[in-house]
Amino acid sequence: MLPPLNEGDKVTLLQIKPEQHFTEPPPRYSEATLVKALEEFGIGRPSTYASIISTLQNREYVEMDKKRFIPTDVGRVVNKFLTEHFTQYVDYDFTANMEDQLDAISRGELEWVPMMKKFWQPFKELVVDKEANVDRRDVTHEAMDEACPKCGKPLSIRLGRRGRFIGCTAYPECDYTRNVNESADATPEVIEGRKCPECSSDLIVRHGKYGKFIGCSGYPNCKYIEPLEKPEDTGVVCPECKQGSMLKRKSRRGKIFFSCSRYPDCSYAVWNEPVNQKCPDCGWPMLTLKTTKRSGTQKVCPQADCKFVEDVEEDDETEAST
Repeated sequence: MLPPLNEGDKVTLLQIKPEQHFTEPPPRYSEATLVKALEEFGIGRPSTYASIISTLQNREYVEMDKKRFIPTDVGRVVNKFLTEHFTQYVDYDFTANMEDQLDAISRGELEWVPMMKKFWQPFKELVVDKEANVDRRDVTHEAMDEACPKCGKPLSIRLGRRGRFIGCTAYPECDYTRNVNESADATPEVIEGRKCPECSSDLIVRHGKYGKFIGCSGYPNCKYIEPLEKPEDTGVVCPECKQGSMLKRKSRRGKIFFSCSRYPDCSYAVWNEPVNQKCPDCGWPMLTLKTTKRSGTQKVCPQADCKFVEDVEEDDETEAST
């Protein structure tokens, strides 16, 4: 608190505290905060919240990172398309009002045919119009104020199978591409002592939707790729083809699984760590280690029609993991 002061009094400077505060974006939604927002806007019902969240993940519109929803490149494109061309239908009030009308129909206060007719006719006309007049490039390409160093034509940020990248608008006449997070004068990291097994071009380290990987420098003419880190070999022979071995791999969403080294010729895969031991009940050449909070670590048969389960002692578990 300030002491009593009169006009013209001189005060002694004691201290200056230089502080700077930067505005931060609001935190991304978690499952709990997303459900809370849906409730606040009157969208959905408790019975539909789970299906809304699963749809976002199954269609790969979002990814989970530290229990937060992070939009994917596909999610950003879909959001851009809907907000620009179907503005009234992705508005918060539209969904809430639609659900109110459906509730009124269930109570017998509103006829469903006129209500659906009022919605469907303009919606169908809009869909037909967008199909005829909206070019895919308008949604998947983002113009850049930069010229292609190879041919001089404009560059654009584009959406490909492995995520966003920078490419020349003159494609396919010009095949210049680079990663979004690379500068124009960046030189690719070449894999020393190796050549592409398909076209003999240099192999380079590339960046994709799921991180770094090794790819052919002749892309897009040659589409050879391989993981940057070789999958760990468990030493367990594939029980299906009996030729390859089970490798430890990581799925697109970061989940560990084990599959045959002969993929795609052999597509056998399991989620649990394989054990080089025959099932005593059905004779399947391999068991797996399954760990749950309720039962701990157990040896289980991966065959769906076999119910073999055996508890694993702590010493056995250590031996199996090594």
